[in-house]
Amino acid sequence: MGEIDLRAAEMKVLVTGATGRVGANMVKRLVNTQIPVRAMVAPGDPQRKKLDGFADIEIVEADLKDQARIVDACRGVSHVVHLAAQLVRGDTPVDEFYDTNAFGTLRLLEGVLRSGADIERFVLASTEGTYRPGAPPATPLTEDVVQEPADYYGTSKLLGEIILRNHAAQFDIPFSIARLVTVVSPEEAPKLFQLPFMRAFLSWQAQGKNNHLWPLFHGQPNLRDILDAAAVGCPDATAVGLVGPGGVPWAMHLLDVRDAVDGIYLALTEPAAVGRAFNVAAAASTTHDEGATVVSELLELPKLVVEMPLTWRLEDSIEAARTTLGYRPRHDYRSMVQTAVDVEPPAQTYVPADSKTGVGSLA
Repeated sequence: MGEIDLRAAEMKVLVTGATGRVGANMVKRLVNTQIPVRAMVAPGDPQRKKLDGFADIEIVEADLKDQARIVDACRGVSHVVHLAAQLVRGDTPVDEFYDTNAFGTLRLLEGVLRSGADIERFVLASTEGTYRPGAPPATPLTEDVVQEPADYYGTSKLLGEIILRNHAAQFDIPFSIARLVTVVSPEEAPKLFQLPFMRAFLSWQAQGKNNHLWPLFHGQPNLRDILDAAAVGCPDATAVGLVGPGGVPWAMHLLDVRDAVDGIYLALTEPAAVGRAFNVAAAASTTHDEGATVVSELLELPKLVVEMPLTWRLEDSIEAARTTLGYRPRHDYRSMVQTAVDVEPPAQTYVPADSKTGVGSLA
């Protein structure tokens, strides 16, 4: 039996995107806390097998564009965790991409209303991408920073936030928003800060403005060429960190999927979360030097530091989540990699991502 949370009494939680990197682990957390779960999955979702180990959950199929099915999925639930979203636009037409991420949120809210569900909390998983991460307007980013994403994904999620706030005010829906940074599943962590990952990351520059970090690359020389020139003769199994002029390390904020679930659970259950948005991230950002050092030490790989013509530091403050929700992230990048290389089977502590999108899929 899992732990019992007194806040779980009479709860029934609808989790959308229940087979995703965060979704499957959210289901795991709720089941372990003995909270009834209705998992919403896309029709024909190949990742549905992730939920096979949870015998007591209810699974419903509903596309985010199918209002009737969404209404059915909302019947009788008390809480909603909305995780379903399309992360990478790819070849998807822009209007369809926005329809999934923004109007999918609207349809879910309408599903709550039309089903007559007595909703105690609606949690939307949003993103630091609403702050324009390719050119962060502040260091660190706080929840009151102006949200001007200037890309497809960040804009679609910001629209979802606005729709949620307006619907919540209009129809008295208690809500909270969890703005997640880059979420990493432990088995993905060792791929980060290795040469293939860095090559794939810098190759986003070739996409022009069709990626969420385009402001980072805009107006710069070909950064992939700079990396390749510095890495001549290096094997793929090389730890790599990027620095800017003067050796100032690049930095990005990572989030272990287990901490992501903890933050969302607090947004779902803490009374003080209602009506607010919270950054959910690790306790500190990870500099490229730190990341490459971890990979070099734990995987016993050579380390390469490459100087770029600019410095990029993407860092988020979690002070609001700390003080208001009691959020205490337990994992840093070293902890993620250590989990991956430990003998203990990873399924005992988390559900592996097995994902085709997200930072772990770049390598």
